[in-house]
Formats: sequence, structure tokens, C-alpha cells
Amino acid sequence: MDRGAGPLMAIREHVISRKSMGGIRTDLGCRVLGDNGEVIEGLFAAGEAAGFGGGGMNGKRGLEGTFLGGCLFTGRVAGRHL
Repeated sequence: MDRGAGPLMAIREHVISRKSMGGIRTDLGCRVLGDNGEVIEGLFAAGEAAGFGGGGMNGKRGLEGTFLGGCLFTGRVAGRHL
């Protein structure tokens, strides 16, 4: 409360959670893997559902809206394997 230290300022902060990077386990062909690590035939996952929140392609500080490229990429991979 030292008057010579300048004016006091207040900043409101909110704790948020952005990404878990978790999701459905897949192989490189976007095929879903079961608990035993085996492919579940006919089941595919892509994008953030598969934990591919960009896969690091946007750096470790990727922001919301920048994951679209990774989602499109995995969707394309899944489509090709279908």
C-alpha cells in the first residue's frame, strides 16, 4: 500500500481447459483401435475426436481455430482408407 509505488491495478483471471489431446486411439490409417490394440474393422476416427488436435503441426501453443488443417488431413486419410 506504498503510495510511491504507483496505482493499484486488478486483473480478473479465469482458469480454463483448452485441450486434452486425448481421444479415440487410432492407427496411422485413422482406424480405431480397441482396448487390446487391435483394429476394430469398419470404424474410423479423425480430427479432434481422435485426439488429433493438430498433432503438433501448429507448434506446442496452437490456438483454437488453428487445428482445422490437422482435422482435414486426418479426415482425408480416413476417407482414403475407407
